[in-house]
Amino acid sequence: MTDTEMDGSADKGFRGGAMAVPMLVLLADALFWNAAPGLSLVVFAAGVVAAAALQAQRFPAASAAMLVLGALPVAEHVQALSVAFLMAGTLGALAILRVPGVTPAVHAQAALRLLARLPLGGFRSVLSAGRGLALAPPQLGVRGLLHGWGLPVGGTLVFAALMIDANPLIARAFAPDIDWATLTTRCMFWGGVALLCLPLVDRAPLPTAALPIALHLPGLGVNADSTLRALVLFNAVIGVQTVLDLSILTGSADLPPGMTYATYAHRGAYPLLATALLAGAFALAAHPWLGAHRLIRPLMLLWLAQNAGLCLSAILRLDLYVGVYGLTYLRLYAMIWMALVAAGLALTGWQVMRGLTRGWLVARVAAMGVATLYACCFVNFAHIIAAQNLTRPAPDIAYLCDLGPTAAGAFVPPGRDLVELPSGQPRPCAIHRLFADGWRDWEFRSWRIARYIDRSPNPKAPHVDPDR
Repeated sequence: MTDTEMDGSADKGFRGGAMAVPMLVLLADALFWNAAPGLSLVVFAAGVVAAAALQAQRFPAASAAMLVLGALPVAEHVQALSVAFLMAGTLGALAILRVPGVTPAVHAQAALRLLARLPLGGFRSVLSAGRGLALAPPQLGVRGLLHGWGLPVGGTLVFAALMIDANPLIARAFAPDIDWATLTTRCMFWGGVALLCLPLVDRAPLPTAALPIALHLPGLGVNADSTLRALVLFNAVIGVQTVLDLSILTGSADLPPGMTYATYAHRGAYPLLATALLAGAFALAAHPWLGAHRLIRPLMLLWLAQNAGLCLSAILRLDLYVGVYGLTYLRLYAMIWMALVAAGLALTGWQVMRGLTRGWLVARVAAMGVATLYACCFVNFAHIIAAQNLTRPAPDIAYLCDLGPTAAGAFVPPGRDLVELPSGQPRPCAIHRLFADGWRDWEFRSWRIARYIDRSPNPKAPHVDPDR
């Protein structure tokens, strides 16, 4: 695309979005200014998609479905992961609107192109529109600015001053004291929203050609002979580790002197996970040589099965560690990650048995990872962590207090009063308030927990500090 064509498309996009952007700026101000994010994020995303649909004069069901899928995690609970899914759903809905009648892969690439436009796309559209008002090529430097903008800006200021002096109503509007810091901040907010929204709602065309995607892995000395020998040696090493782990975890063998089960679990969990990840990478690199020898495929399946067993061993080790030191976000996420790696190794084994391509494997592993993250948006991990730690003889109260309001339900079990800690005293710290100030910061999880606490025998517990 030539510079002239690019300028023309950007100018067209600016004209197309010039009507929608001010409305979106007003909507953002009403939704987000001096208010915590919540359901307002969903409303704003719907407004952006609606503005783009008006520009495109079409609103397919697939676009609406993509927006709903992205909005559900934010409606459940506002967090970084749910906001990322809302952004992905919004970009996907816009891509379907802007590039009709193509494959999902092209839609995904169009969404990535929209994402790439966000930081500077609005600036480019404004600059292109400004160049369209010039009769001569733009001049650089101070003299060029004065030559091109001195008369318009200076004359506007002079006429504005005369109008203010001649019109009492206008003068009165400028007479009250103005909080210039707040006004400046608000104007910056408006400008930022306008520049971010302009590339999303303009009518500038998006390329429809699919980007070539090919999976090329470096050889790194992997060939038929090296693959066969490596699998024999790798299986032997992993086999020794598997036998030792089974003997220790089942209790038939003793740990080395001075080593506790917690130390054993902590030292081994993450290295075993790294080993499993390397196993998956090796399986991808050795894929072209699976049929080079009759033993390579069975040895590869054995290798993957043993590494999946290592993942389960790592989970058992981490469970031992949690039993001693309690559950945290990092340990819970590590368990999920280990289970995901084990499932990925199982998929790799299926790919090896069926002789499927590496692209098939990568696509399904990526889909499984995204589905896992999406499901995690609807799980109250703070409640799980607090409930597990409250069953311990000496829970870390400082850590539990930092879990936030979504952990409050763990302190009020069904049909019981506030959980009593070993000291015999109720929970000694306050939590952030659970209740939303209005519909803008409403979210389903906090509303659900607040209702749960209200129905408990001791509705005043745990203590809520409205000033925090």
